[in-house]
Amino acid sequence: MHILFISQARFPTEKAHGHQIAQVCAAMVRLGHAVTLVAPDVVGTIAKDPCTYYGLKEAFAVVRLSVFDSLNAWWIPGSFAFFFTMRSYAKALRSFLSSHSTDLLYTRSSALLPALLKTSIPVVLELHTLPRRTSAFVRHCNACRRVVCLTAPMRDELVRWGADASRVIVEGDGVDPRRFVQMPSSADARREWRLPLDRKIAVYVGSLVTRGTIEKGVRELLEAIAVLNGKGGERKKRKEGEEIKEIKEMTERGVFCWVIGGPRDQVERYRAIAQKLGLGDADVRFEGPVQNARVASILAAADVCVYPAPALQHPFFLRDTSPLKVFEYLAAGKPTVSADLPPLRGVIDPSLVHFCTPGDAPAFAKAITEALDHPKINEEKRAALLAHTSWDARMERILQFFSLS
Repeated sequence: MHILFISQARFPTEKAHGHQIAQVCAAMVRLGHAVTLVAPDVVGTIAKDPCTYYGLKEAFAVVRLSVFDSLNAWWIPGSFAFFFTMRSYAKALRSFLSSHSTDLLYTRSSALLPALLKTSIPVVLELHTLPRRTSAFVRHCNACRRVVCLTAPMRDELVRWGADASRVIVEGDGVDPRRFVQMPSSADARREWRLPLDRKIAVYVGSLVTRGTIEKGVRELLEAIAVLNGKGGERKKRKEGEEIKEIKEMTERGVFCWVIGGPRDQVERYRAIAQKLGLGDADVRFEGPVQNARVASILAAADVCVYPAPALQHPFFLRDTSPLKVFEYLAAGKPTVSADLPPLRGVIDPSLVHFCTPGDAPAFAKAITEALDHPKINEEKRAALLAHTSWDARMERILQFFSLS
């Protein structure tokens, strides 16, 4: 089958969605399909070959369509820039699709659905969030051959809006376990990255914010490290009694925190937050964005991997988040501490991860201590989870629905 993956954003990109798109396309190639990715040709697209940039062995074609890049037009207000760029891109897509045949259109963009649905080509829409509820959006979903929701709460809400339940399936993000088969030793990885050889290291890999401004829990992670290292105000806030004894025991850990991810303009802001908590270079390092192909060596250096979250009643945390990084942590065989979020609970067995309350820094610190002292290891369940969530298995299930319908 020939598949056109229609991206609304530049590709490749340093943003996390680029890695996900690359893995989806590579998995479809491994399954025997011919894949072409179509993206707008806009300022900021990384010049490096996508397969090299993302560390892929499977090649797929990339076509960039010329568009009016209003996102980089200073005279167009930011609130209108996306609209005009997508309008230009939709026009270019209609022209491209009229002269290029394919068996299936696959996209993550609900904004492009009107242009894609005007063709006679079946469309699969993969939703990573839900846009504003409108009758037009629901109608477009019901015109797709399949709608893939990242989480069960997302699917439930979409069906409540009126989407045809028979068309909507749930498939979370995936993992490529092969990337973590031949990892360097912890000592070699620490020497490669110039990390402390004599400290316990907690690693966070991921964006510092999502959707532009929503914090993903790095502030709470830093507060937890302040608790563990006896710094800042977090330790002083606690009441007398057993909690003080518990925190005193935790402060003996001396955990080094390594934060991987961007955007770069957020790194300095979080470095300032760390300093206010009393955390210096001996306590935390902000690495900034790192090429995804190097994640295996990053995780090799870790004693524990973390997935924090703030105490926000935001749809991203309650409905939309899919634990791609948690899957990678588990694929690397690392003890994992995660905020207890509804979408994660529906996917990950509690016997594999140390869950704790979102936004509670002392609880997060305690969970890190437990993971270091008594890591949850259930190889049978871990292997079963990784087999089910591999990119190949995920995409085979999605495309099987298409082929059987």
